[in-house]
Amino acid sequence: MAKFDFIRKLKKRKEVEEEQTLTGSTEKADTLEKNKEDAEKKQHLKDAAIWNIIWEKSGEVVEVTDEILDEVGEIGQDGMRGLVTLGASIVDFYDRTAAVAEWFILKTLVILGRRLHTISIKVIENKKDIIINSLILGAGLIIIAGAFAFTTGYEYSYNGRALGIVKEQKDVLEILDLASEELSQEYGSNIQIDPKQDITFRTVVSYGKDIDSEDDVLKRLTYMGEINAEASAITVDGKVTVIVENEAIAKKVLQDIKDKFLSDSDSTEYEYIGFVEDVKIEPISTKLPNISNRSEAVEKLCSGGQQAAQYTVQEGDSIYGICEKTGFTLSELTAMNPGLSADSMIHVGDKITIEKIVPLITLETVEVSTFAESIPYETEYKESSYYYEGEEVTSRAGQNGRASVTARLTKHNGEVVEREELSKETIVEPVNEIILKGTKVKPPTVGTGTFIRPVNVSVSSRYGYRWGRMHLGNDYATSVGVPIKASDGGTVTLAGWYYGYGLTVIINHGGGVQTLYGHCSELYVSAGSKVYQGQTIAAVGNTGNSTGPHCHFEIIVNGNHVDPSLYV
Repeated sequence: MAKFDFIRKLKKRKEVEEEQTLTGSTEKADTLEKNKEDAEKKQHLKDAAIWNIIWEKSGEVVEVTDEILDEVGEIGQDGMRGLVTLGASIVDFYDRTAAVAEWFILKTLVILGRRLHTISIKVIENKKDIIINSLILGAGLIIIAGAFAFTTGYEYSYNGRALGIVKEQKDVLEILDLASEELSQEYGSNIQIDPKQDITFRTVVSYGKDIDSEDDVLKRLTYMGEINAEASAITVDGKVTVIVENEAIAKKVLQDIKDKFLSDSDSTEYEYIGFVEDVKIEPISTKLPNISNRSEAVEKLCSGGQQAAQYTVQEGDSIYGICEKTGFTLSELTAMNPGLSADSMIHVGDKITIEKIVPLITLETVEVSTFAESIPYETEYKESSYYYEGEEVTSRAGQNGRASVTARLTKHNGEVVEREELSKETIVEPVNEIILKGTKVKPPTVGTGTFIRPVNVSVSSRYGYRWGRMHLGNDYATSVGVPIKASDGGTVTLAGWYYGYGLTVIINHGGGVQTLYGHCSELYVSAGSKVYQGQTIAAVGNTGNSTGPHCHFEIIVNGNHVDPSLYV
């Protein structure tokens, strides 16, 4: 306990010394500036001495702790007396420790108070400078903040796609609901722009760049094609085929397709109307460009598919002619047919692969319908000795009859795929066609040296000079389609287009004699054909350089044109 009394006395003496020092400092305020540095040095020395005392006192605490441990060891020998002694030691340890802690806390408060006092004196002495520096610092911070605000902005993006720069983020966020509403009205879809998921911002330097107003933001959002939209998809067998604005439009599209093939006739009663495929309307999240309007959707469903098919080459076909018929370009046609080119030789009967347009959806209808139907006429053949062998002449043209038919029809996209006839009533009987087949022996197919008129009419324009130039034959003006006969027997050397003569036939009669028949409308023979005198070889026409329907007839002997009137 003597040691702790010593500490208390020492602490009291230090406090008195500190009070005297503080009092002396106050009285000598006029010399404070001169002695300031000395006082701070002394204070540092005092603080160091105090920390030495703390270290010494801590050592005393350790000694006390050792004494307690020694006394604990004597408990087993002294019994109750040891317990009493131990309790006393614990109390003594607590008193000593408390004294040290009290002294340490008080000393710390004194040091802290001294430091605060020193700081307050310095603040008072330099108050003017502190205020001026604070004002300068505050103004600088304000200027920096203003410059930062003036030169920075926010680049706003929709799903990662940068759209523009705004001054404040609210310029974009406050316009999203209006943009969603306008887009929904324009496209008829439920379009929502999510500010958390769809819109992102990035701080950028905006100085010298265009800053978007709210109107600009609205325009950029409403004219952007990448906006997400809630729409309706028409699926065919589980595959999305077309996307429209909403379910109501999708239903109208399907109804438009039905109306395309349905009849409102009173004579038709529908037993079933439906699609062959599994057709559904399902909600879908998509981009605006993927949405089709009503008419586009109908067009795509009705003609959006393609199916491989074949075209059979016909007489007179060419590669470019087939392109024109099928609607494909040459490059498209050759792409579908490797090895085919514009110079390729094609023959009648050849097969050329093409892709024909087919619908993506098939409307099936089952209907009971009453309709008028044609009854085809039959053809009767009769022999006639008036005509040569191989000739066939129509004596009476056939006429189809008419019948009223009631039938159950199954149709796919308007085309009948199955028919069940329920009743049939003939209204007009058909008239059979009668064709006369010649039995007379054919004359020789070589030249006889005598000629007949190619057309049984008078000459309308003769051989000789006409309109200032030579007219090399006789013209027989008559109606289009009148038969043209071979003037003599022989072999056809040309049957086709021949310069200004149009469709032309030239026959070689032998002996250096040829005849020419120009401006025809139809040709009934081909090069190499053997013809006899009087055989129908063509029909009168108006092709080539012609002023009206007629047959232009020439006789050529050893390469020289002669007057046909001298031979006919």
